[in-house]
Amino acid sequence: MGLKKKAIVVYLDNDFRIDVEFSWLWKTWQLYSLEEEYDLVVYHPKEAKERVSKYYGIVPIEMENIRMSGEYKFLNSHYFCLPEWSEPLNQYDYILKTDCDVFLTKHMKGYVPSKILVGQGGYYKGEEHDKVEYIKTLAEKMGFTYRNMTLVGASMFGDRKSVVKLVEQQALTTEKILKEHSESKEFKEVGFDKGISSMIAGELVVNNYLSNQYVNLYSIDSKPWEIINMGKDVLHVHAWHTDVRWSKHSFFRGEYMDWEVSFDEAFLNAANYCQFIAKLKMADLKEYKKLF
Repeated sequence: MGLKKKAIVVYLDNDFRIDVEFSWLWKTWQLYSLEEEYDLVVYHPKEAKERVSKYYGIVPIEMENIRMSGEYKFLNSHYFCLPEWSEPLNQYDYILKTDCDVFLTKHMKGYVPSKILVGQGGYYKGEEHDKVEYIKTLAEKMGFTYRNMTLVGASMFGDRKSVVKLVEQQALTTEKILKEHSESKEFKEVGFDKGISSMIAGELVVNNYLSNQYVNLYSIDSKPWEIINMGKDVLHVHAWHTDVRWSKHSFFRGEYMDWEVSFDEAFLNAANYCQFIAKLKMADLKEYKKLF
């Protein structure tokens, strides 16, 4: 492993689509020479070893399926922060824990978070007050404090000790929701699905462990849409689960095959940026890298 002080950490499953999504993250990490200050740490199952091997420069860590990951695969992207798996992360001062389907931007270069940056999720709508009230009730049942920070996203960027602790607690809280609440009448009647248990857990954990002055809420996981300008405040764009352009669902359905974005157009908005990176060939990276 390198001696860098910052790391971007993800879990890559043995899945073709996730492999493609990870290429977006990897290409943007390379494009801006972010590898000079961030290690890209990739936990993966042994079945994905061949997929991971084609991405030069990363730090691969083979991780077996443990605990409840067999029935809820999203836990893998949190389990690497459990003490038995997080030791390789101890060398870093700062960690961005995120998903594979993201696009980094040049504004990550030289960035050092002074607070915990937390992304925004889309697992319910802000006006769905009944869902917020249910999460508040869940927090009370679990003995958690709830500080009205809603729609907490999948990504966290901050000092290593805080991020690892938060994600560890998110994993344990997800297990508790799965075991004790996800099949309940109340959980289902409010409109929640078992599949978002880890997102609800993230919201509970952030509210419980972080008071508002220590959080920069919604500062990462920017939306990949045409209305989003690529300003200095956009560190990181997440491929949200919507059909609004840019949509990874539309991309994988082949609906963007004829949409060409030039280098000059790529930075006009987040949708253009995502399309440019998604179609950028790995072989062309070196030429574009010279421009930064």
